[in-house]
Amino acid sequence: MNIYIFRGKSATGKTTLSNILSRNINVPVLRKDDIFDELHKHEKDISVLNAASYDILARQIQTCIDNGADIIVDIALQHTPSLNIFLNKIDFKNSAVYRFFCDCSDYEIWLDRWRKRLKSPLPNQYFKSINEIKEHYGRCEIAPLQDEIILDSVLPINKLTNKIMRCIHG
Repeated sequence: MNIYIFRGKSATGKTTLSNILSRNINVPVLRKDDIFDELHKHEKDISVLNAASYDILARQIQTCIDNGADIIVDIALQHTPSLNIFLNKIDFKNSAVYRFFCDCSDYEIWLDRWRKRLKSPLPNQYFKSINEIKEHYGRCEIAPLQDEIILDSVLPINKLTNKIMRCIHG
């Protein structure tokens, strides 16, 4: 079975690229943000929501692996220590795991994406200002892992899609 993991900061293209891959290979996407948004209807504490969302997502991934199902996973986990804690909850067994690190090398383009999101944020987009975003990501240890394919969302979508498809098809 194949597991495709997209991670990185918010507003770097994870959802867009995971949706495109899902359509191209007919594999469902599991999204941490979808879980978070639904739980947000019942709980408002962000740390509780994040912890519960990642626990549920890890459980869903493990169920898919145990049943031999291919899946695409769209997570944030830009902070490397948090990623490692999450991944250690999952027994990937004999899965082929494809890891994609989504980034935006143009800081101003990335901030502009956030400015647009701040006008009408989803529950999982809980930052209230650009300064809050800068402070949050300034505290994170953000870097691609050695086995991750870097996807820079300043590039055109078709180039990124081609890069993904080349990676998964050898």
